[in-house]
Amino acid sequence: MATKIKGEPHIRFHGLLIFAKLKKAKRSGKDRIWIHVRQNEPKRYRVAASLSYARSVDVQFEESA
Repeated sequence: MATKIKGEPHIRFHGLLIFAKLKKAKRSGKDRIWIHVRQNEPKRYRVAASLSYARSVDVQFEESA
């Protein structure tokens, strides 16, 4: 699997790999947390829906036909 994400995944679930990474602020900026969801080959799921809220995000994966 080719990816630019370094480190081990935090969670493995049904072929999905979930990574979380803290990016510390430079100077007077803001700390950020990046959440990455990847899957192994062959791609079994596709993103079916993605909703973004002020305090959360919901992502739905759907099995490919």
